[in-house]
Amino acid sequence: MPAFSAQHPIAFFCAEFGIQSDLPLYAGGLGVLAGDILKESARQKIPMVAVGLLYRGEGAVQRITSEGQQIEEDLHFDPLSAGLEHVYVDEMPLFIKVHMTELEIWVRCWKKTIGETVTLYLLDTDTDQNQVHERGIAHALYAGTEEELIKQQIVLGIGGIKLLHQLGIHPSIYHVNEGRPSLLHWQLIRRYMDEHGVSYEQASDWACQKTIYTNHTLVEAGNQSYTAELLKVYGKYYADKMGITVERLLEPGVLEGTDRFSITQYALNTSHKATAVSQLHYLFCQQQWPGYDWTAITNGVFLPYWQDQRFSGDLTASSESTTLSEALWQTHKDCKQQLMEYVQRRTGYGYDPQRLVITWSRRMAGYKQVDALFSDVERLAEIVKNSERPVQILVAGKAHVSDVAAKQTIEKIIRYMQNELEGYALFVPNLDMELDQMLAKGSDVWLNTPELGKEACGTSGMKAISNGVLQCTVADGWAAEVDWTGVGWKLDEKNIPESIYSLLEKEIIPLYYQRDDADIPQVWVERMQRSIGLSEKFSAARMMNDYCDKCYTS
Repeated sequence: MPAFSAQHPIAFFCAEFGIQSDLPLYAGGLGVLAGDILKESARQKIPMVAVGLLYRGEGAVQRITSEGQQIEEDLHFDPLSAGLEHVYVDEMPLFIKVHMTELEIWVRCWKKTIGETVTLYLLDTDTDQNQVHERGIAHALYAGTEEELIKQQIVLGIGGIKLLHQLGIHPSIYHVNEGRPSLLHWQLIRRYMDEHGVSYEQASDWACQKTIYTNHTLVEAGNQSYTAELLKVYGKYYADKMGITVERLLEPGVLEGTDRFSITQYALNTSHKATAVSQLHYLFCQQQWPGYDWTAITNGVFLPYWQDQRFSGDLTASSESTTLSEALWQTHKDCKQQLMEYVQRRTGYGYDPQRLVITWSRRMAGYKQVDALFSDVERLAEIVKNSERPVQILVAGKAHVSDVAAKQTIEKIIRYMQNELEGYALFVPNLDMELDQMLAKGSDVWLNTPELGKEACGTSGMKAISNGVLQCTVADGWAAEVDWTGVGWKLDEKNIPESIYSLLEKEIIPLYYQRDDADIPQVWVERMQRSIGLSEKFSAARMMNDYCDKCYTS
């Protein structure tokens, strides 16, 4: 039986939410996934309240100079014009206080209605009640000093619980989506102690029984740790209110034999169930964090947004194979033309959409290994510039503001595009949801090159298969759950560059250009059909059904 109800909804906490392109509330796949969870919950009428931070767009826009350097610019937006509303209580705008060392930080509250049963609440420190230097706590996503990041987590966790309490919302389940919101337990414990007169231990146990935690990566950068001494400064007030030492408060997150506080360890120790985001990730999580109750729920994507609706329903259900092939191919050609025109508007450069279009599009990070495609640029140039079977390469992705190596990688591959690969490769700047959607619909091949074991799931490829875009991927994350024989191509993770070039030369390019009398690549289209057929298995509908069956139950 579901543990949730309209009176006691699921409280979904996350540091980022990808709801729409013009709201700078997301950095990448985690946020877009969180947005898909809300949209699918609304579609299924699952009662859910979501809590995040209202970032103000500082450094949210990626601009590329003529030399290929990434520069971050601010995205100036008006929350009201972007569809957000002030939260009111008794006809007055709601402001809540969050204690921060000796200061009280005032937090303004906004909301975005996702559907009849789903509302997203956003916490905003940019308000006149705060001192000027405190107004910018949530200006930038995942940027700032260790102390500034801790402040964001306190506003999200403590402020989020206070917000729900002020609104009279009593969740049945608290879903901590990635570790950053996990400090919500400080406020949950205080509330249980105050309302029920129980001990810290009892209140902590109650909070734990109401919480599930989802891990989204094995990569260190996604499992942050902070100096325990610094966190003691911020935790002392809350520990004093609970009548315990600050050391006791932080104990669940302090790594043994160190002075570091791990948000992942804290989240695991303050939840009764932990979920991984793919079957392979589940196995790695059990190895890395043994002794916890892990469940595997592979991510999924919200198909009504990511899939061209012509690829659903009657088009793929046709019983006449010839008609189906023609319909699929014509729809795909339309998507390819639309993508080319969109890229041209963004970059000023177009290309022939009849070419085989290969796309690498995701957050720029070392372990995702975009370099693999360009490791032998002379050989790559020879492949793509073949006059009879030309190839167009598209690359998109932002580097984190402090990731110097990723920025250098962008600069290096853009130099290749300006020289050896000129006319056959483009970098499309400022990857956002709109660009992501267009690429997932209008590419031919979706390239995925992570270090094996570091791509916990990788939802971009799910978006692509729903549109018949064929995968060329390392079998990591969700891709390890598919037999790619006759569907896509599996890369050799031990030698990705050679695997890419060899597959392009011997299989992928010849297959794309192998046409019948109607100029349709029949075998290619058959692979497109099989790819589209995988979509439901990797949909947000299936994912939310899994959450309801395995986690959101009494």
